[in-house]
Amino acid sequence: ALSLREACFDKPCYRLVFGDSDGLPGLVIDRYFDIFVVQISTAGMEAVVDEIISALNKVFTPQAIVLRCDGKMRSTEGLESYIEVAQGEVPELCPFEENGVPLLAPVLTGQKTGWFYDHRNNRAAMQKHVKGKRVLDLFSYVGGWGVQALAAGATEVMCVDASESALDVALENARLNNAEDRFVALQGDAFDACKELIQEQEKFDVVIVDPPAFIQRRKDIKNGERAYTRINNLAMRLLDRNGVLVSASCSMHLERARLIDIIRANARELDRTAQIFDQGHQGADHPVHPAIPETDYLKSFCVRVLPSS
Repeated sequence: ALSLREACFDKPCYRLVFGDSDGLPGLVIDRYFDIFVVQISTAGMEAVVDEIISALNKVFTPQAIVLRCDGKMRSTEGLESYIEVAQGEVPELCPFEENGVPLLAPVLTGQKTGWFYDHRNNRAAMQKHVKGKRVLDLFSYVGGWGVQALAAGATEVMCVDASESALDVALENARLNNAEDRFVALQGDAFDACKELIQEQEKFDVVIVDPPAFIQRRKDIKNGERAYTRINNLAMRLLDRNGVLVSASCSMHLERARLIDIIRANARELDRTAQIFDQGHQGADHPVHPAIPETDYLKSFCVRVLPSS
């Protein structure tokens, strides 16, 4: 696992182990320099947790190892949830770097391991289109997209998230990049926030839509597609003339072609023309196992939305 990451990344900030794709089903390990955050989702991996910690100490010299064993899958395996610092000391906000941008992650209290490395390449693609632009980052969490937009020269970024604590970390990330004065936080439901912004006739040059998985299981596909349709429609309505929509999905059950269809249908409904000029996948630290389709789950599109005439 390490040899692949060292071949692909120049800084030790990445997903070190991606479950089945690295031959370690039920195990995820994210690396933040010398702090390692371990997620275990199966009883088999839970049975060898001491060996996992021993292997990390053998291959690396960890400053700290955190066990974030609180994922939804554990209950189906009959496992209890817990968060534990297995060794060392962990700061409240853990420093790391992505796309050359210094950042902080709440590895003990945030979602999953504290950060989502999978969109690294897509955020880098987004950075090319935000200089001098006003940006809206929906479902922003701790500012993964928004703060990197600020670092790339956006004149203003509004981060929208339901979590006040996540927005507090996003502000810290903006401050770390000397961009606090260009950062705006809006706490609340993204759908409601978009409706309010539309009512206030707000416009943005770039709108980023990277929601949590609206489709957790196959039976959720219909309702989930409806949610993706609604949020992409609202996002397009907030775009200024010739604006750019970044539309992403981490739902394994939403096919890439279906998200393209949702983008197309919304543009048509709003009497716009959509041009997809960049398409993204998950980064190299989330390798795809060719025999396991579920490991190929991430989709991202950069879309220019033009008036139809």
